Amino acid sequence: MAQAQGICKNCGSLILLNDKDELCECLFCDCVFPSAEAIEIAKNPGDYTFPKEPQPKRDSGVKRFNMTPVYPDPVPAAIKRAEAVPQKKATEKNPYEVSPDDIKTPRKVLITIIGTAVLVIALCVGIAWPLYAVRMGHRDALSQSVGEALTEFKVDTSASEGYGVGYAISGQSNNVLAVTTDEEVTKDQVLKTFENFASVRADEYKISKDDFGAYYGGIRLTVYAGNGGFQLDINSADQLTSDSVTELS
Repeated sequence: MAQAQGICKNCGSLILLNDKDELCECLFCDCVFPSAEAIEIAKNPGDYTFPKEPQPKRDSGVKRFNMTPVYPDPVPAAIKRAEAVPQKKATEKNPYEVSPDDIKTPRKVLITIIGTAVLVIALCVGIAWPLYAVRMGHRDALSQSVGEALTEFKVDTSASEGYGVGYAISGQSNNVLAVTTDEEVTKDQVLKTFENFASVRADEYKISKDDFGAYYGGIRLTVYAGNGGFQLDINSADQLTSDSVTELS
């Protein structure tokens, strides 16, 4: 299986595919089309117009033609396992026995329980939503300046439908960067890009370079290039060398 990069002919998003497969599929808009066409568009996406037309949704279980593994639906297997377990024979209920099901919850208690549940949910949403909004705000700002980090090789930093075409920023603290390029890259270039992204992210989050753990800790860079995949993340200052760059199989 040979990993290749392509561009969706419908929405313009990055597609990681197996060039041995006849078809590929976009994870963002569900467009299925020939793999060769995706690879060809990736060679010069600037000359291609993306229609961004709605695509039919496929049923669960249908193979997706990309490098992300699709796992089988666990529900049928769980049902078969449950059916194989011997069922206990139902015993006749004692008409004089009182069970918890026979005791109705007082209306006041029921209202209190429901009200408490609603309050807890509202509290969770109230805490989570501001954190999400802050993270997305930082991500949008980093997307605007990501070009400052990608100076070692050519990467398409344009966006389509709110997603980067040649890059993706993720992680709870926007600490994970994945990029794709048609060029062949070196480990020294990967290291330099890692340092550049750490600097851009530190500027956005107001992190001092003296704080090594906050400046570099948790950052992971993955580069999909013409000569293969590379990844770098470090835990200490002595690992900040090109020898720490891992080649992906």
